[in-house]
Amino acid sequence: HDKVMDVLPLIWVGGMVLLFLWLFAVYTIYHWKLRSIPAVTDRRILAVLARTKVKMKIHKNIPLLMQTTVSAPSLFGLVHPKILLSPAVKTLSEQELEYILLHELAHYKRKDPLINYLLLGLQIVHWFNPMLWYCFLRIREDLEAATDECVLAVLTPLEHKAYGLTLLTVLDSFTAPTLAPKLLGMVDDKNSIKRRLARVKMATYYQNKRFRVVAVGLLSLLLLGTVLLTSGLNKPSESIASNSQNAEKLFSYKTPYVGDNSKVVNILNNLPFSQYRKDVSLHTSSKPHGITVNYNFNGTEPELLEATLHDNATLMFALIENVDLITFNVDPLAEQFVYQRDTLESYYGQSLWAHSTELATFTTFLQNINFKVFIFPKVYTPTMSSTPGIRICAYSDYRVVQVRYETNHGSLLSWASDKVTQLTTIADLPYEMPVYWSALDASGKKTAQDLNTVTVTLLDGEGNTLAKKKIMIVFDGNAYSVAPAPDIIIGVERQQTIDEAISRAIKAQGSSYLAGEVLTEGHILLETEENDGIITAYTIASIGWFGFENNIFTITSGSGGIPTVITFSQNESGQLALFQYKKPQDGGGYLDSVKEMFPQRLWDRILHNNNHNDSAELSRQQEAQAQAYLRSIGRNERVQVAHVDKDLVNIDVQASNKLFSELTKFNPELNTFPNWLGTRETVVNGERFVYETIQEKTESGTDLVIFRKTKDKVVVLEFQYEIVGSEPNLISPFSRPEATN
Repeated sequence: HDKVMDVLPLIWVGGMVLLFLWLFAVYTIYHWKLRSIPAVTDRRILAVLARTKVKMKIHKNIPLLMQTTVSAPSLFGLVHPKILLSPAVKTLSEQELEYILLHELAHYKRKDPLINYLLLGLQIVHWFNPMLWYCFLRIREDLEAATDECVLAVLTPLEHKAYGLTLLTVLDSFTAPTLAPKLLGMVDDKNSIKRRLARVKMATYYQNKRFRVVAVGLLSLLLLGTVLLTSGLNKPSESIASNSQNAEKLFSYKTPYVGDNSKVVNILNNLPFSQYRKDVSLHTSSKPHGITVNYNFNGTEPELLEATLHDNATLMFALIENVDLITFNVDPLAEQFVYQRDTLESYYGQSLWAHSTELATFTTFLQNINFKVFIFPKVYTPTMSSTPGIRICAYSDYRVVQVRYETNHGSLLSWASDKVTQLTTIADLPYEMPVYWSALDASGKKTAQDLNTVTVTLLDGEGNTLAKKKIMIVFDGNAYSVAPAPDIIIGVERQQTIDEAISRAIKAQGSSYLAGEVLTEGHILLETEENDGIITAYTIASIGWFGFENNIFTITSGSGGIPTVITFSQNESGQLALFQYKKPQDGGGYLDSVKEMFPQRLWDRILHNNNHNDSAELSRQQEAQAQAYLRSIGRNERVQVAHVDKDLVNIDVQASNKLFSELTKFNPELNTFPNWLGTRETVVNGERFVYETIQEKTESGTDLVIFRKTKDKVVVLEFQYEIVGSEPNLISPFSRPEATN
């Protein structure tokens, strides 16, 4: 017994030495292998790292290493920590990569590397005690759970589910080294992941419980106030009037009878100037059936009075079938505007009632009505010094990205910061940037005729035509002027707000991302400065292309909130033109470039504050624009800014790589199909196609992957690949060339 007791200390010391030497050897090997690996230079990954450091309020330079020594994303090192990534992360989305980096940065922020080393030291001392090893395991699980909570604190509740899905993605895609000491990473055993996912799932619930007491208190106050206060306050009704009408709501009040008082009044309530409307008279006893509407503008003439009333009458004729005459009486201007159905229908070239046969048709008609062209000045001569030509600016609440101006005679110019630039006879300009028509060419020679045409075409992000108008410029022997038309606003300069100019500038960056169906933007204006006609806007800006994935309208590419400085020049007429668009540098230069771009008073706002509210606001703006687009095309699918749940094709890894990477080199059409089980929609030249990836089983039990392209639910292209081991074999190509674009 004494001999055993004498040997036990030696066994204990020997175990400690062996375990220490093993850990020391493994860490030395790791360090030796990693020291020669250069830091990541991929701009996409570094940009995501910069954003996550801002969210975590971390200023230390923590390099990223792309290596194959450690498969799972991990934090390695105590004095000079590094984030270890494997090449597999290149297949992840920016959002998934952001969650991984947030997790590793949260470990650093919480000083978990130090705790991990202390645990390893205690394990060396207590190597013989299985109960303590179990305790150490649970402590590390608690570290991971606490790290998850740290990440969730900087995410919005809508992102919690996406973060949990990223945990699953990492678990499925990466493997932790079994014989290596514990590193600080996302991968864990499946049971631990299940517990962590449960905590993530309940995070919003527990967060909401903190507000229950407040909610109950407010409800109690409300009930007491209702009982005890002698006179309650009525909530003021929101003004229904808007310059951007809701097509769906207007369409719901469509009626064949002018005598339907309720629907007629509701139509007027959803048209511009409804807040100034007084009484309405319906004339139903004999033809012509008519409507008289009285307005009182309280002594002030509203902007674009005649043009707006013309549009109101047009829409009323489209929504009320048997009305023939509409009269608007305007006080105190003592003016009367009378519109006849026959006159307006001759202008539009067809029955106005036909434009409301279905919601999609009416939506397009409404958007075309809202397509205006602003002209200034009323009369122009080449000798005028105040303007280089007739200023033309298109405006629409359509999904416009660019505007194309074309003239058959004369030339087109741009004017910014008192600098005139020749654009020849065709100009593609960002939406809301004006163009100037001149009778002279670049050499100063007159090329205009007595009758000149400028065609204005609205284009979406893919260059597809949305709407088109022609304006006629007439020369009377002395000066040039534009022929009047209801949708051409002459003599009025539409002053662009700084928010509109910022929105236009951000959307102009959309071409640097993978295009989707509609481009949206979000921005938070922090501050503006003005100096000698130069306006500088300090913003947090984001951009997002939306498209249909699995019947959800979601972001397919874009950016998070990026501190951005946008500079505009302002000409003599007060119009804004983009002068400079500046974003911070990626990677290690991010912090210094932000401080160089922004005044010191904004540093704390950008670098140190927690920006969940900013992220939520940017997402809200983008979602609102996406919803407006859906309404414009007559769709009502769900809009979702957060990650869309997707199931991947469950086949051999090598077969999957060949199917979604190698074969696409020989068949580019395969690139269009989703690399998940589900659908993606694409619009090409105005035609909508649905691309679907399906997994089934053959009669023999092998996997079958089907790529199917449909148009209006008719199959126009199909590829079927049977998966035999690691080989995808094409067994059934199908196409209808006459239906394929």
